[in-house]
Amino acid sequence: MPFPVLTCACVGDEKYLEKQFNELEKTNHPIILQRKKKYHFGKLYKEFYETHKDLLKQTNIEFDFLYDSLGFIVLEDYLNTLEQNDSKILYIHQGGILGNISMLERYKHKYEKEV
Repeated sequence: MPFPVLTCACVGDEKYLEKQFNELEKTNHPIILQRKKKYHFGKLYKEFYETHKDLLKQTNIEFDFLYDSLGFIVLEDYLNTLEQNDSKILYIHQGGILGNISMLERYKHKYEKEV
């Protein structure tokens, strides 16, 4: 492969994701990045909300709350571990944004009153 392909587990853990890849094929899997902490799927996390807002401000692209926020957090953690990071990143959007309407309301209700 001419470039590394990275992913992370958004549902379940890294072992579960590896098992899913093995059911598809035994080789040529992407590199599964380790999360620093466990997240429960669908639960509201302030760092997801902040990441979502930062990405929207920086890129003017709306990303998914459930998958992309975690994906960018894990990717950023990984990039911070590299001694030299002059690589260009192509990020492939992980999910749809249809659920963002209700998720945004949930996040605003939970976290905007803290401001």
